[in-house]
Amino acid sequence: MRDRGVRSSELHQRPVLSAGHGAICVARVLKPKSQEPYLGEQLNAMKILIFSDIHGDTRALERLIAQPADLYIAAGDLSVFGRGLERIGTMLAPLGRRVWVLPGNHETEQQNHEFCGRYGLVDFHRQITQIGKGHWAGLGYSNPTPFDTPGEYSEEEIGEALSAFDDLPSPLFLVVHFPPANSVLDEVAPGRHTGSRVLREWVERRQPDYLFCGHIHECAGKTDQIGSTRCLNVGKSGYLLELDEEPSL
Repeated sequence: MRDRGVRSSELHQRPVLSAGHGAICVARVLKPKSQEPYLGEQLNAMKILIFSDIHGDTRALERLIAQPADLYIAAGDLSVFGRGLERIGTMLAPLGRRVWVLPGNHETEQQNHEFCGRYGLVDFHRQITQIGKGHWAGLGYSNPTPFDTPGEYSEEEIGEALSAFDDLPSPLFLVVHFPPANSVLDEVAPGRHTGSRVLREWVERRQPDYLFCGHIHECAGKTDQIGSTRCLNVGKSGYLLELDEEPSL
């Protein structure tokens, strides 16, 4: 696996390229020619757009869904304390099951499940899906916050949820709402980190290929490296991942 435009030897040494404010970041990952195409379609490149923390911002969502993609993953907090989901659902409904949704800390698991069912979307919370040889795992909610939001897990509950992903083979793509602790992605103020300790420990031990998150608005668009894992806070501007067929030599 390597990024188009980045030498394979640099894959775990340099961060992915980030775009300016309001722009969508893009990375390209080659997939072996032998992999099965997504949903049986003959695709030369599969585009996956991952975003988070819309919080009812319909203009931001309009910009995202205007971007051509084969799959859209909403990594939590489409709403503000569960409000505004109807407008968001109406916008996403035409995309149907090409939209996977996690609950953030502003939505409950039940709300997310009912929301996806009502608008024909995919509830990706605590789910595992395979695309070609790549495994995608989703986990919503956040670690505890000071704001008493409805979608929060204790660190022990996070550990229990992540254990379901322990034995997944590489390549592994983890999409969570909340960031790992003590990283570039969870620093709400200089020296003040609010991410999950248990998620950090799991990433250090398991080393997924990619981790995508949101939650900490101040860190939107930032990237970090934990061992061999590329970690990205996708924010409401989003991150476009392109999975390509291996070219014939």
